[in-house]
Amino acid sequence: MEHTDILAPLDIELQKVRSLGGSMSVVVIPQRYADKALGYKRTVDTAVSMKDYLVVGLFNTQASEASARFLSLPKGIAVYPQDGKDIETLFFEALERLRFMGTTPWVKRLWDSIKDARSSEFKDDPESRFISSTFYQFLAFLAAHPNEMRYLLKGSDNPELSWVREYLPYGHGNAGESRENVSEADITELFQSWRYQEKMETKSEKGKNTLRRFRNIEHLFTLPSISREIIGLAGDTLLAASKMAGIIEKDPVLTSRVLKVVNSAFYGFHRQIDSVEQAVVILGNDEVINLAFSIAIHKVLETISPEYAKQLWEHSLVVAHLSQWLGPHIGYTNKQRLYTVGLLHDLGKIMFLQRGHFIGGFSGPASLEDLAGEEIDSGISHAEMGGYIAERWNLPEAIVDGLMSHHLPSKARDMSLAVTVHLADVLAHCGGIDLARVNSAAVTYLSERKGPAISQDVLSQTAGEIVQRVKTILEAEK
Repeated sequence: MEHTDILAPLDIELQKVRSLGGSMSVVVIPQRYADKALGYKRTVDTAVSMKDYLVVGLFNTQASEASARFLSLPKGIAVYPQDGKDIETLFFEALERLRFMGTTPWVKRLWDSIKDARSSEFKDDPESRFISSTFYQFLAFLAAHPNEMRYLLKGSDNPELSWVREYLPYGHGNAGESRENVSEADITELFQSWRYQEKMETKSEKGKNTLRRFRNIEHLFTLPSISREIIGLAGDTLLAASKMAGIIEKDPVLTSRVLKVVNSAFYGFHRQIDSVEQAVVILGNDEVINLAFSIAIHKVLETISPEYAKQLWEHSLVVAHLSQWLGPHIGYTNKQRLYTVGLLHDLGKIMFLQRGHFIGGFSGPASLEDLAGEEIDSGISHAEMGGYIAERWNLPEAIVDGLMSHHLPSKARDMSLAVTVHLADVLAHCGGIDLARVNSAAVTYLSERKGPAISQDVLSQTAGEIVQRVKTILEAEK
């Protein structure tokens, strides 16, 4: 069930508060304290359960009063209107605050810095989500201090600290023992010396400047008209092949691509297919829509160096096809969306390369250090840049969110989509699932899912077959 469905009762109450010009506090409390929390709830308040949390909406209540009401319980609080204008934003803000509110003094001080750094100037700015949604520099800092993380998390199943594990690669903060001479004072000093607020402010300023520069490059935000027309048909499952063919035949480039693909060695027909309508019947509407979208992205790739374009194009196609194959095994069945997010997952890299901003590499899945480097250079990573471009293209919010969260699936609104593309990216780069390159939340998600496991042999074999399929298709297009 989508977050919006679960939070619907709170959304209804928020609409009432909005119409009356009042305020509302959204309080997120770990589910294990739910019974106690419900005992503190007023009859006029509304509460819903969201996975591991109880979410309570308090009418005409500010943060101080909400905190006092649930004084003895761990909680995160977000207040309408200053912290957000819709119920999902308020929920995620409160959840983020809960995750930072641990029992150790440095966590409280750290959250105070984070709260100050996320100044109110971004609240009404629609682009703020691409600037302040993730702080990879901080995550890379955490990952670089595994002994301190192990000390912090030692023997802890505290949900307030779950973000530490969820945002880091698998094994960080879990494996091994912390150094005996690590103390809480050491950790406090370490975090204070990192200067979170200063770095966050610098990142925000650079992010605003980067988006300002890209905002004025209009050709970045225009899809070829024929691609837009075909992509718009994606939801029509009963679309006739003749109608699709009629649209394709208006564009000679797309017509050529469709005929080349259907006549490639991959399909192995003994006779030449020269009818677009017949090609559509053979390929299927979904494959033709994928081709239309591919043309749009391929035109963008023409603006960067041929060497980088070749690497990114092949990798993006492999991730798109791997995502389609992995999705049903993981629990996500919208193959059209899987293909699109897989194809576009490195869109931000292409945009950075266009403007000379990309400083990462292509030899493996982006590490936290790579993503932090992008932030230091541009204020945002390629994941946020990809989401920004997708939103400007008016693509569905599920695609925007999937692009932004493909390196941190636990931040996604639809985690199954983000996990699928994240794993497909690792699989495409490594030829298998290298757990050192996989986000911890993705590993947890896989361990909790129902259904048979996929062996490393099957993963490697399928990855090899898909790489070969993509190479065959690319060869046919030359």
